[in-house]
Amino acid sequence: MPKPNDAMKSEAKRGLAWREEFKRGGTAVGVARARDIARGADLSPSTVARMVSYFARHEVDKKGEGWSPGEKGYPSAGRIAWALWGGDPGKTWAEKEHAKMKQSANQPSAITEAFMDAIKTAITEHKRVTIDVAEASALTGSGSGIGGRVLFDDAFAALRYANPFRQAARVITVDGSDAQFVAKIGNATNQAGNPWGYAVQNNLGSPDTNTNIWQLPVRVVAARLPIRSAVLSDVNNLQDTLVEDLMLEFAQLEGASMAINSDQAGSTTTTTGATNGLRGLDMYLDGAASAFGTSGTAITNGIHTIATQTATTAVAYNDLTAAASKLPGQYWSLPGTAWHISPATIELLRELKDTNNLPIFLETGDDDGGAVAHIFGWPVIPNPYLSSTYPIYLANWPRFLTIGDHTEFSLQLMEQTSPGFVTMYAEKRVVSTVRDPFAGVRIKL
Repeated sequence: MPKPNDAMKSEAKRGLAWREEFKRGGTAVGVARARDIARGADLSPSTVARMVSYFARHEVDKKGEGWSPGEKGYPSAGRIAWALWGGDPGKTWAEKEHAKMKQSANQPSAITEAFMDAIKTAITEHKRVTIDVAEASALTGSGSGIGGRVLFDDAFAALRYANPFRQAARVITVDGSDAQFVAKIGNATNQAGNPWGYAVQNNLGSPDTNTNIWQLPVRVVAARLPIRSAVLSDVNNLQDTLVEDLMLEFAQLEGASMAINSDQAGSTTTTTGATNGLRGLDMYLDGAASAFGTSGTAITNGIHTIATQTATTAVAYNDLTAAASKLPGQYWSLPGTAWHISPATIELLRELKDTNNLPIFLETGDDDGGAVAHIFGWPVIPNPYLSSTYPIYLANWPRFLTIGDHTEFSLQLMEQTSPGFVTMYAEKRVVSTVRDPFAGVRIKL
């Protein structure tokens, strides 16, 4: 993040001194900004944007009396406030840094460029092209919270926007045609004995270190992208929005499969894939309490049980409270705990009335936003892929759901399929599974 220059620091210190002496000018926000500038603190992109906005709004203050030395009332309140934000040097600096940030934001990422190069190659050379996302991703520096390969950058933002499951689920990379998942289902300490103290009693007790494994195929999902044949003669002017369009296609296909598909039976010609698709949430078993499925490497293993609250005819307020109570307390305050609710069910919840015929869910202000934006303190994520049978889930999504993305994509241009267009076929490989069935609950209609 950018740091203020010396001229800005001098102005900020002057503004603080003036305010102390004349008891006017600026707000608490301006004073806090001046202190940050004076000590040379890193200024975030949002702070730089606010500085640009401030200077644009208060340029008119320069016309007021007391702005310039020698004028009555110098320094005016406006002049003091201006200094707190870094003065003229701060204005010049903020505008320059903001322009740099906007330019950087408009630059395509390394992965986007790799996809664009692959699309151009597929078009011009009429061959199948494979992209290794890991190789195309950016290498960053080391340090807390950074370092390593940035594998899923802004090129994949469309996947997160259009597939709500990706907004908080645990996302990993996978290689090969299958992915195996392992969960510890026992306790390492001997709960029946005494796990405390210095004595080591290695021949006593029976600690439960059992694990549960299941294995799922990494599925292939294909997206089709129509491209006007006119671009064949002007391939270098393709727009990088093609990559976003491609990811949106993938997001819709995988989102529906993650929600409702059964990988045990059905026609493979369905849009969710059936036995060629993902293991959707709908096919996990109902139960009063959650439980791991059978352990093994067969496709029938790992079908867990999810704690399910069954509503009578329509979702009632008490169903929400009952479902929330089924989620173990240790997940309540973890980051990533949220409701996923179908849009149609959100509409029904907003129509719920109490005994006085007043809405149960009300607008609650800026913090919570609209009605049914939060329930019991947890955010509500609209998820259009949820079925009418299981329209509501409450989970700590990083623990509940794991999505595995293969790092290789394939692109191929097919012959013209309709006048004026050619079709680009793209293949992506993905797997998804409930990782910890105890970390989620649902409501069934």
